[in-house]
Amino acid sequence: MNFKQARIFLEVAQTKNFTKAAEKLYITQSAVSHAVKELEEECRTPLFHRLHRSVSLTAAGEQLAAELAPLMADFSALNRRLPHLEAASPLAIAACITYGETRLAQALQAFRQEEAAFAAADFRVQIYPARQALALLEQRKAELAVIEGQLARQNLRTKKIAEYAIVPVAAPAVAAAFADGYLTIAELLQQPLLLREPGSAVRETLAAALQLAGYTVLPKWESVDSQTLIEACRAGFGIAFLPEPLVRRQLTDGTLKALTIPRLQLTNDITLVCRRESYTSPLLAALWEFL
Repeated sequence: MNFKQARIFLEVAQTKNFTKAAEKLYITQSAVSHAVKELEEECRTPLFHRLHRSVSLTAAGEQLAAELAPLMADFSALNRRLPHLEAASPLAIAACITYGETRLAQALQAFRQEEAAFAAADFRVQIYPARQALALLEQRKAELAVIEGQLARQNLRTKKIAEYAIVPVAAPAVAAAFADGYLTIAELLQQPLLLREPGSAVRETLAAALQLAGYTVLPKWESVDSQTLIEACRAGFGIAFLPEPLVRRQLTDGTLKALTIPRLQLTNDITLVCRRESYTSPLLAALWEFL
């Protein structure tokens, strides 16, 4: 059974007349008769009782109509939604941890509030380290990525939307060992360091800066989770290098202290990234301009 046969069958079942069904479908009566005949041959049973001026469903016809009607109704509903599928589809966003934990939710909420045309916009968000967020974009599992750190690829469209400082922090008792919180790089490297995993944006920026100064970093703790490093730092296990937005609350309430290393002033960019393609959805284009 194909779609044409199904549509003709249901129209005949509703009108109880081959001629009226043909008129409603703008086809010939012979086309209706032929389609019904083919369907009956496929079903191996009559679907209609042929009367003098009308038809009525057989028991088999009633069963087929009962099962087919909701399927056709769903198809018709989907057909009406076709022009609106893009607007109803969530935009897939992959964001780095720093931006995802501190600003993404507020930014998306502000976008929906300020852009009336996208007040009902839906988003599917994945929060990962920057390298994985970028990989999701390149694998077409995300349409928009927000990453931190350096971006070497040239086949992507990029837009810097923010930057943050990478601050060395320690528990107050650890920071008290250094006059006014100042220490040299050599003094820093004598302390236990609590760092993100190799390949993370913060770790790469720190390692590059130390390499330029002639040093190599050897951490005491490594973690893919910044919150783990914050807790270890608060517990006095060493000095952590973390994005300032992630430790702002702890610096404000005094549970962590910022240290100053004169030759080690670090920052990372927050960059919006999408693929270079000829087509960009209205939602993606609007969000790109908004952020």
